[in-house]
This record gives sequence, C-alpha cells and structure tokens, in this order.
Amino acid sequence: MRVYTGKAVLFLHAFPLNSKMYEEQFKLLEKEDIPYIAVDYPGFGGERNFPADYSIETLTDVIIDTLRRYGINRVIPVGDSMGGYIMFQMWRKYPDVVDGFVFVSTRAEADSEEAKKTRYATIDRIEKEGKDFLIEFMLDAQTSPATKKDSKKMEKLKCIMEEACEEGIIKALKALAERPDNTGLLNTITVPSLVVAGKDDEKVTPPDVVKKIADGIKNAEFVEIENSAHLPPFEAPDRFNSVLIEFIKEVWR
Repeated sequence: MRVYTGKAVLFLHAFPLNSKMYEEQFKLLEKEDIPYIAVDYPGFGGERNFPADYSIETLTDVIIDTLRRYGINRVIPVGDSMGGYIMFQMWRKYPDVVDGFVFVSTRAEADSEEAKKTRYATIDRIEKEGKDFLIEFMLDAQTSPATKKDSKKMEKLKCIMEEACEEGIIKALKALAERPDNTGLLNTITVPSLVVAGKDDEKVTPPDVVKKIADGIKNAEFVEIENSAHLPPFEAPDRFNSVLIEFIKEVWR
C-alpha cells in the first residue's frame, strides 16, 4: 500500500489468489508516484477469516470501511474476476467513491444454476479432500499456454494460491455462487471504464463474455491482452501495465 492523498488505485484480486498477483502493478505505480491500496479477502493472503459466511455485498462494505479508515474517498478499482463482482457492488451502493473502473477477466452475469451446483460440489470435495485438487485445476484453467511454459511464473502462482486457507476458499465459493446478476447495472455506469480480457482465456471468462461488459457501458474501452488467459496483470504485466497507466492518467489528468 502506498497512500498519501484522499484518492488511490484499488486492487481487487482474483479467486483463489491474493493481492500479490498485482506486484508488477505496484512497482509501476510506485515508479509513477501514483497512490494505491490492495486488499486481501478473508482467508486469502494475510487476511484472517470472517467468523461466518459472507456475501459480495458484505465484503464490499468491509473494503469501503478499510478505505475510509485510511482516509481514501476516491478510487479507481482494478478488479480481476472476483474483484469485478465487488466493483459492481461498489457501483450499486457507493458510486460516489468511484472515479473510473478497470474490469479484468470478469463477467456481469450471475452464476447459472449449473455453475452454482459446480461451486457447491467443489465445496463438498474440499471439505473431504482439502484444497490441493482445486489449486491444480485453477493453475491449468486460469493460465495461457505462454504462462504454462514459464515454470518460475507457474510456481509463483501456485505459491500465491496456496496461501488461501480452506475455510476462506469455501466461504468465497459460497459468496461467488450467490452473487447477484449485474447486467442491469451496465448502462447506469457513467465513469470512464476500461475492460480487459486475456486473449487465451478459453475456460473461465472468454473474451466474448468479458466484452459484454464493455458493450453495455457507454464509451467503455475494450482491450484483449495476448499471451494471457484469466490473469492478465500477472501473466502479461508489461502489456497490461501500458494499458493501465494510460487509463489512470487519463482519468486523473
């Protein structure tokens, strides 16, 4: 975290990672002297678990409270996957906080009934077997062929995922399964919006799914990042950073 004004770039991580997925973005913003803050969700990275189950709405409320505690009243949220769902809730409940949005590898639609069943089946399996199978599945599903060839990057990604505890993963899966549909919000978003997809994301949020967000928001910019799948900020940081910094400077010029 590097904050010294009332505004900051807010980083919201993908499931089942934590804020370490944005380390290359932190370096960029420090170099550019742009304030930022990153959060970990309960049970991920260094954040302790909630005592009970939570919703995306509850999680968003907690994040807003964190911002207020640090005196931050304006943000440009950058949200990958699960982070995007939090951003939609921010717009629903706290629109005055948002100066612009960077949606990454996410979708506006709620889970289908089939997707919900899959999440709850995954929960059952984690309770019986632990989290290792899920991490192996995510490592494969979320990465591009180029990333898979980089053994150091894959090992780092695995280490980040392994920092999530099983209870945290289970509670996040429940929140993801029960999140609301956000398609009706798209045409209400009036702040500058950048929508980013990984060109090689075939299994989680394919580019055509992500593009629906850009299509629904007036004047939104849509960008596909090559050599990345579900995690463009981690997989292709140079290309992602060039798009990100241009957007941030345009919003806050």
